[in-house]
Amino acid sequence: MKKQTKIVLFLLFLSPAMGELLSGSAPPLEFFNPAILFMLVLLYGCGTLLIREAKARWGLQWSIFLLAVAYGIVEEGLMVKSFFNPGWQDLDKLSEYGSYIGVQWVWTIMLTIFHATISTLIPIAITESIWPEYKNVPLLGKRGLKLASAGLIFITVLGMIFFGTKEDGKITPYYPNPLLLIGSFIIVLILICIAYKYRNSRISTSNVPIFPPVVLVIIGFLFQFLNLLPFVLSDNDVPAKTTLIYQGFEIVFILLFVVYQMCHRAMTERHLVSLIFGSILFFLIFGSIVGFASGMLAVGIIGLALLIWWKRTVLKKETL
Repeated sequence: MKKQTKIVLFLLFLSPAMGELLSGSAPPLEFFNPAILFMLVLLYGCGTLLIREAKARWGLQWSIFLLAVAYGIVEEGLMVKSFFNPGWQDLDKLSEYGSYIGVQWVWTIMLTIFHATISTLIPIAITESIWPEYKNVPLLGKRGLKLASAGLIFITVLGMIFFGTKEDGKITPYYPNPLLLIGSFIIVLILICIAYKYRNSRISTSNVPIFPPVVLVIIGFLFQFLNLLPFVLSDNDVPAKTTLIYQGFEIVFILLFVVYQMCHRAMTERHLVSLIFGSILFFLIFGSIVGFASGMLAVGIIGLALLIWWKRTVLKKETL
């Protein structure tokens, strides 16, 4: 098997493992169900693979973040429609919390950030750290691009038709106002166009000192926790407007962090690995606690071992 094929397969399965298994959204028995895993690979795997391919072909720097946001909208806005469906099974008390003009904004912001980091950007960064020699090398030919695009489009359309509210083990398809779906699709296209337009744009800053690796571990951990804070706020009857203001500050922090840390001239592989380590560590602990009865403790233990192995392997390469 060619190394490029191995990299493609690795990313195809790593992305859904990060987005669904690691977070506990799909515990082991559910995740490794062949039918479900196949659908997750088509969604997460193909979507992330296409983003990674655009990054390599277009030479993206900061604008890859726009594609990661676009993916979040494709999955949660177009496919499962959880941005609009108050009966979506994962919402709990976030159902209609901060809902305006048919959009559940608190959930929308939280899930978009989650998918942009855990489901797409982090799997891409991990893959490129293991095979740094292929970091800027396209992995797909014309046939591969067509298959990946077809897979993502197929599963998205399938979800638009059949996904909805789950009650008593049965799913009732949910169809929001068509304008919401059209608007989501237009936003996705706009994000892709902006990413392409600014494909040669580069940000290089040194206005502030770069955080040391140990601080980035903490930031990665706290960031993922704070992104899920709306669950806690809604449980404690905090007004949705207050939560949205909090999320507004979160978005500002992300933008500043990308500009002044991710695009810092002194950013090294060690810094990036530390940030990713902290982010994944949060979900390993969170998933193990929340999904203890569903086998997530095993996922946490195995995941931690693999995380430590990955960190040591990558940093060892950096010192050579």
